[in-house]
Amino acid sequence: MNETTAGLFDLSRHAALKTRRDGDVLVLPERAIRIGGSGGEILRLCQGGRGRDAIVAEMRERYPDTPGIEVEVDHFLCEMLELGGLVRVPLEAETSR
Repeated sequence: MNETTAGLFDLSRHAALKTRRDGDVLVLPERAIRIGGSGGEILRLCQGGRGRDAIVAEMRERYPDTPGIEVEVDHFLCEMLELGGLVRVPLEAETSR
């Protein structure tokens, strides 16, 4: 974990995660992003505010034979933050959980 992946994450209020026949799509203002692999699962785990460690633990449970899943989750979280699909939950919300 690093500074970028610390805290809680949630879907941006401007984002909508949709499931289509051909996979998950993250709909943002003025664009839609096709989410491949386990990305949709990670985004669903973020809904409602969840920390990186809880997300990694859940993904490890689902995919126990996948080495380096922590790195993949960290990379995905950072990418979604940059694209505006995820936001950090304010600190006061984190301490009340």
